[in-house]
Amino acid sequence: MDINTRDLTLTVTDHALRTILTKGFDPVAVRAVFSHPTRVTEVRAHPGQIRLIGKGLALVGKIDGRRFTLVTVYADGVLTPPRPDQMKTPEGRRYAERYARGLGRG
Repeated sequence: MDINTRDLTLTVTDHALRTILTKGFDPVAVRAVFSHPTRVTEVRAHPGQIRLIGKGLALVGKIDGRRFTLVTVYADGVLTPPRPDQMKTPEGRRYAERYARGLGRG
């Protein structure tokens, strides 16, 4: 997937901002990934969302016109334990099964 973020405005949701602050992600690195992702993929579980990847981070968001709305940020490739709120969704339960087998997001 080829996305040029140069012409997009970055908008950050409250959830994404809380995640950046809580997990201690460097806002400069987040901006750098937005500006120059090393890889861009579609989020299969949520059609219309894309993932910008680089510098060990994954930025998930949606493009609407000339705006990229950042929905969440996570450490790319890092297997994290499923949260209780994730267990309420089919995707979360599938992730928990993969996590238990050590397979990650796959």
